[in-house]
Amino acid sequence: MQLKLEQTQYRSDHSELRSKAHDIEKSCAPMVSQFCAHTLKEQSAITLADRTDSKFLLPVRVLPRFLNALNSDYTILEESGYRLFTYENTYFDTPAWDFYLQHHNGKLNRHKFRFRRYHETDISYFEKKIKTNKDRTVKERVSCTESSSSHMAIEEEFVKPSLYVNYRRLTLWNHADNERLTLDYDLCYRRPEKTRVARLEGLLIAELKRHGKANHSPFVKTAKDRGFSPETFSKYCAGVCLTDSGLLKSNRFKSTFAKIKKASEL
Repeated sequence: MQLKLEQTQYRSDHSELRSKAHDIEKSCAPMVSQFCAHTLKEQSAITLADRTDSKFLLPVRVLPRFLNALNSDYTILEESGYRLFTYENTYFDTPAWDFYLQHHNGKLNRHKFRFRRYHETDISYFEKKIKTNKDRTVKERVSCTESSSSHMAIEEEFVKPSLYVNYRRLTLWNHADNERLTLDYDLCYRRPEKTRVARLEGLLIAELKRHGKANHSPFVKTAKDRGFSPETFSKYCAGVCLTDSGLLKSNRFKSTFAKIKKASEL
């Protein structure tokens, strides 16, 4: 089928999720300003559409210390005068939550669909993410504009907007090893048909994206020196669980939420 994007509605719905900056941003401001910057054009020249991902669940309060430790090895994304960005993701699923259940049930070669808007630059894409049986992430994207309809083929019928996922992000780039490090925090979730917002305010999700293994990554070394190891985590699946009323299976993610609780309390 072809999915048509109702971009204006998604933009309006996301605007209701975020009313103020996270407290950690004031503490991070001096460290963020000290980084040398790279542009979106420079970053986009190095594609990581087919890559390996390593994720770390950290307490958000460690963000200033990590930024200070990584300053000499990474540059920071700066675009249109911004270094901190708000990501507005609208995920799609079937009424039976087939994409969520693919992940929950451990299916290989699973996929997810989302509409993503970068709030500060007003750039948006429709994206398809595939997790292969070789543990690689492959992403396809189609650029969207307000003045044109954007479509992407979806294999499943009856797909509809299922979850709003909104968070703040810093993006770092290690030029020497060609790895991208995203630091996400202040996650907000809401289902399109509901008003209740679920938040993960004490969690920092660090995700390292690169073509090969991350054994020699400066970030991985810094994280392991501080007692943190890679974890499995899906923003989408976590949000589905947090906004669910007990109708969907979630046993597979119980250990993940225990780790989130521990990281948020450290």
